[in-house]
Amino acid sequence: MAKRRKVIGQALILFVFATWAMAQVRHQRHHPPDNINEYIEHLEDPSRNQWQQPEKVMKALEIKPGETIADLGSGPGYFTLRFARAVGPKGKVFAVDISPGMLAYLKKQARAVHLTNIKPILAKPDNPELSPSSVDMIFICDTLHHISNRAKYYPFLMRALKPGGRLVNIDFYKRTLPVGPPVHMKIAKPEMIKEAEAAGFHLAKQLSFLEYQYFLVFER
Repeated sequence: MAKRRKVIGQALILFVFATWAMAQVRHQRHHPPDNINEYIEHLEDPSRNQWQQPEKVMKALEIKPGETIADLGSGPGYFTLRFARAVGPKGKVFAVDISPGMLAYLKKQARAVHLTNIKPILAKPDNPELSPSSVDMIFICDTLHHISNRAKYYPFLMRALKPGGRLVNIDFYKRTLPVGPPVHMKIAKPEMIKEAEAAGFHLAKQLSFLEYQYFLVFER
């Protein structure tokens, strides 16, 4: 009986991952997504916590109260709300997204939990619309592969960072995985590092605790 329960449990876990993966593939092909509500449900699926490990990510970032953070590709606020709590009332979080629906949902979420330090920014696909020298950290999670002309995009990020600011990128390894977009849509880690360094960024740190994603921290 115990063995049977274990097999059933493993099957359920595989089913959850498979369902999440199929939804991820479907929405990655439509960015911004054609069904906002479905995509929000997909991004906020509790099963994501198992592999995204948000609390470990937050601890690794060592965010200080009073900092200003830009969450690029914020979506419904999976990390945005965590950042807002971490920087405190004297800090600020720019929620940057190209989807008005996502930002509208995020504003409702922020109001519901009484967070007043989040500023939504409706970006363009080729411009994050961040002011010069306005942020201490730009955080990008599972989003950079959506940007087609990254060579022209990186300078916007460089300009937006304050002196000593950080660019953080978390994205899927370029191989077949149970989550994430199709392999052909992904950016290989060496390629991403090469792109960022060509734009003037310096790789300061690599973290390896995420199973399906690389975690890179760059400095200006």
